[in-house]
Amino acid sequence: MDDMNYDEAIQYIEQLNSKGIVLGLERMERLLGLLACPQRDLRCIHVAGTNGKGSVCAFLEAALCQAGLKVGRYSSPTLYDYRERIQVNGKYIEKQALAELITRIQQACARMEQDGLELPTVFEVETVVAFLYFAQQQCDYVLLEVGMGGRLDSTNVIEKPVLSVITPISLDHTKLLGSTLAEIAAEKGGIIKHNCPVVIGPQQREVLEVLQKRCQSCGVVPRLVKLEKLKQHHWSQEGQIFSYGEWESVHIRLLGDYQCVNAAIALEALQCLQQWEVRLRAEHITRGLALARWPGRFEVIGQKPLCIVDGAHNPAGAQALVQTLQRHFSGRRIWLLLGVFRDKDYRKMGEILSSVSDNVCCFKPPTERGLEGEALAQALKLYYTRVTWVQNAAQAVQQVLTEAEADDLVVSCGSLSTICDVQNAVKQWEAAYETH
Repeated sequence: MDDMNYDEAIQYIEQLNSKGIVLGLERMERLLGLLACPQRDLRCIHVAGTNGKGSVCAFLEAALCQAGLKVGRYSSPTLYDYRERIQVNGKYIEKQALAELITRIQQACARMEQDGLELPTVFEVETVVAFLYFAQQQCDYVLLEVGMGGRLDSTNVIEKPVLSVITPISLDHTKLLGSTLAEIAAEKGGIIKHNCPVVIGPQQREVLEVLQKRCQSCGVVPRLVKLEKLKQHHWSQEGQIFSYGEWESVHIRLLGDYQCVNAAIALEALQCLQQWEVRLRAEHITRGLALARWPGRFEVIGQKPLCIVDGAHNPAGAQALVQTLQRHFSGRRIWLLLGVFRDKDYRKMGEILSSVSDNVCCFKPPTERGLEGEALAQALKLYYTRVTWVQNAAQAVQQVLTEAEADDLVVSCGSLSTICDVQNAVKQWEAAYETH
């Protein structure tokens, strides 16, 4: 079988999408077994949780890179380029490397099919690509972001991570992970392994009880992130300054108030690595946190009027967004752009967001899971004075920016899948505005 080129590799991945999300480790273990189990040679930092995983990984990556380490990072979903899922020191996997690895995986899948075995899902194939690539690149550390849940997520084939990190947990993906916080916590806590260090971010009491019980059964005493140690000192469009315990006047460029919490989780994780794994100097950590970037999380994308995109896609994310808006933009008129997935609790999200705005423009995200704008508008009429709907993100931006005044605030959220389209539409609007 000839090697695929990049376009053929992407086509192969896309055809696997029809299988959807199927949790479990059996397919992963069989596929990895045919490929010499590359994950066993990786030193992984495994990150699970409902919100904040990507931001925490961004902080960790930047700090470890400042220490001169080679850092692989596996994350999802894609915002701009498919290859951003798999990076080494911030550089996307090369197209040729991706094509070669997909070819190897396709050959292994053909053997599985010959043996009458169930074929892997698209996320499982992507995870195997990441393992193969990071092993090939001889990474010092791998930041491994859980796709969904934890216990049965494809990333959980790693047997002994150097560190497990649990970010805040809330209700999300209830059809797959459980209908209660305790059930979801049990799934996400499945990444905690025997005698492996654990950092746990701020949690609701019933979540913390489940996670601590899991730690106890694994013989681990977790490091807990304590909000009483966190104090925000300064906020502007250029960044934030906060203190956390012994860490004073820490600067970060990520803007949402919740990013101070994510940075505190990263600080606890880095201190854990200092203790058990690698010599990190304080300046590596503070410089890394200051340099960290993570697009689509309370990101300013336009100035006339001020336009912000945020990845809030569940009620907890919506509440965190509202907190930042109320604290820093009180008194300004806010226009909401909202595109959501059908399987999300969009009614609750809409209710929460209505506390900062009385108008919303609804549209469909550019995926099969996207809810039609008209259906979303119908569901939210109860909460807003004015509800409109359009077909897509570009039309939503056009409609709102036509009406918004210079000192208003435009906020787009609901799904990470909408961010690229919204950002492009705002750029086009501003370019057209400048020419007139």
